[in-house]
Amino acid sequence: MTAHLRWIAAGFDRKSALAITIALCTYSAIGWRWQHLINPRLGMDWLLAGIWVFMTLLLSWRIEARTDLRLILVGLCGGAFIEWWGTETAIWWYFTKERPPVWIVPAWPVAALTIHRLPALIGRFWPGVERLGRVYLPLMLTFIVMMVLFMWPAVDKLPSPLVIALMLGVTFAGARRDRDVAVFLTGALLGIFLEYWGTSRKCWTYYTRGVPPVEAVLAHGFAAVAFARAEQVLAWLVARTAAARAQVG
Repeated sequence: MTAHLRWIAAGFDRKSALAITIALCTYSAIGWRWQHLINPRLGMDWLLAGIWVFMTLLLSWRIEARTDLRLILVGLCGGAFIEWWGTETAIWWYFTKERPPVWIVPAWPVAALTIHRLPALIGRFWPGVERLGRVYLPLMLTFIVMMVLFMWPAVDKLPSPLVIALMLGVTFAGARRDRDVAVFLTGALLGIFLEYWGTSRKCWTYYTRGVPPVEAVLAHGFAAVAFARAEQVLAWLVARTAAARAQVG
C-alpha cells in the first residue's frame, strides 16, 4: 500500500498546483456569477463537495498539458452539444428551465479530465481494467440499444438522429478497444455519483424520473469514450498541420 501511495503522490508536481488554482478560480467565478441559484440555508452538501474535491485532485494529477488542453476543448464543445440535445428534446430538464444552462457546461471538461486519469489510477490496483478489449463491441452495442430505447420518445426530434449517428461513428471508427473499455467503465463509475447527486437533489430531472436512470449513468462512460475519440482526431489534425507547415518551411 505504501508503494501505491508513493506512486500516486509522484503524480503531483508544480503543474498540479497551477491546475488546482485555475480550477478553484473557475469554480469561484461560476459560484459568484450564479450565486442566486445557491441556497445557503441548506448547509453543506457533503456529497457534492466530495465529488468536486475528488475530481479537482484527479484532474491535477499526472498532467499532460497538450492532451489535457485538447480534452478541455473537446469537453466544452461536446458537453454543450450533449446538454443542448438533452434539454432540447426534454429527455431531461434543469430546475432553472434553461435549455441548456450555461453554468453546467464547464463541468464536462472537468469530468473529461477526471475520467482520462481514472483508468491509470484504478489500473494500479486492478490491472485487468485495461485489458478488457474483448468485450468492447458487445458493451458498446448494448449501450447503444439501451440509449436508443431510452431516447425513443424524442427520436423524431432533430438532434436525436444525429446523436444515434454519432454513437455508431464513435463505436466503429478509430476504436482503441482496451483503452475505450477502461474509459467507459471508469466514466460510468463516476457517473453513478454525478447522476445520483443531480437527480436526488432535483438539479436535473429525467423524463423517466429515475434517481438516476441506468442509461444516464452509462452515458457518462460513452461520452468519455467519445471525448477520447475526438481528442484522438484533434491530435491527428494538429500533427498533420504541423507536418504540412514544416514541409512548406
